[in-house]
Amino acid sequence: MDRIQGQPRAIDVLQAQLASGRLHHAYILHGPVGVGKFTTALAFARVLLCHEPQRDLTGRVVACDSCASCRLLTRAVRDAREAGDGSASADEPAAMAAAHPDLHVITKELARYSDESTVRNRKLTQIPVEVVREALIEPVYRAARMQHGKVFIVDEAELLNLAGQNALLKTLEEPPAGTTLMLVTASEDRLLPTIRSRCQRVPFVPLPNAVIADWLTKHAPDVSDQHRQWLTTFADGSLGRASLAIAYGLTEWADVVLPALADTLRGRPHGELGAQLAERVDGFAKAWVDQHANASKEAANKLAAQLMATLICTHARRRIAIAAERCTVDDPAAAEAAMEPWLGVIDAVHEAMGMLGSNVNLSLVCDHLATTITTHLSPHQTPVSPAAPARLS
Repeated sequence: MDRIQGQPRAIDVLQAQLASGRLHHAYILHGPVGVGKFTTALAFARVLLCHEPQRDLTGRVVACDSCASCRLLTRAVRDAREAGDGSASADEPAAMAAAHPDLHVITKELARYSDESTVRNRKLTQIPVEVVREALIEPVYRAARMQHGKVFIVDEAELLNLAGQNALLKTLEEPPAGTTLMLVTASEDRLLPTIRSRCQRVPFVPLPNAVIADWLTKHAPDVSDQHRQWLTTFADGSLGRASLAIAYGLTEWADVVLPALADTLRGRPHGELGAQLAERVDGFAKAWVDQHANASKEAANKLAAQLMATLICTHARRRIAIAAERCTVDDPAAAEAAMEPWLGVIDAVHEAMGMLGSNVNLSLVCDHLATTITTHLSPHQTPVSPAAPARLS
């Protein structure tokens, strides 16, 4: 866990429990997407499953890296990296879970392996109760294969449906001795109060911009300064989002979408904006499915749409902030007029995401979003300097 960046409070909470030996049986690791929650859960699991945990020079409890459990996990990570490009791989968690008989990672993709055909054929937009029973509730009562406890990690726990959460309650309240459960979520409010009350909550926070910038320097050295600045703003403290932006070329999204917004504000709307939005969301989803085994196109569409929504809303919030800085407190009408177009853009994005959640066709949603954005921006003159950057501002 010493390699987790930007989360000292969360690490201190877990380390204090390891040091005292008074471990809770269930945890909720909650916070924004892409800030290290799942990575921390895996690192914590490694220590919990270690047969001979040690203390490092700072007094923190760490895995020994030499016992049978540690060797299994180390080999799994190494093999996953050798199968990829040698760097950290998205397949490492799956490889670790597959290699270690007492580490269980529960994700929505496990529905593809359900014993029930009706579950296998569903869209992977939630974690159904059948997966909870098959992958958690049943194995949780089996003996540990390596005689040193078991760890269950539920990733994207907010996707547990109501039946799944209710089915999990008894296990969370009285799990077998030596069993630790961790729920990883970016939306803790979607978990039942009865779930939250049974768990030790561990909060995670957005990462400092310096962490994002350092990561970009190491992993994207060829990115231009202009794109690097945009990526840091777009990431908004999420290393996961920055990584996705690099891996899937989201700087190209910014190069197309943001100038179109600027032109629309100046009275030159882009009639093809809706098609451009849909094309990029669909292209991302197809690439995601191609690169992830058993991935769901519906879930990938949702992820891509969320990234596009973040791109547009982040830009809108920045324009609001610039307008606020240039307005005076003695002229609230002017301030409202300057901010109103971009507030309308944010509302339009939220409406579009709601439509997607109701399974409205992607192309129709994107066309509607582009039309609504044009309605909000076109009648207004730009509230900032005419020379304001039109690309990645």
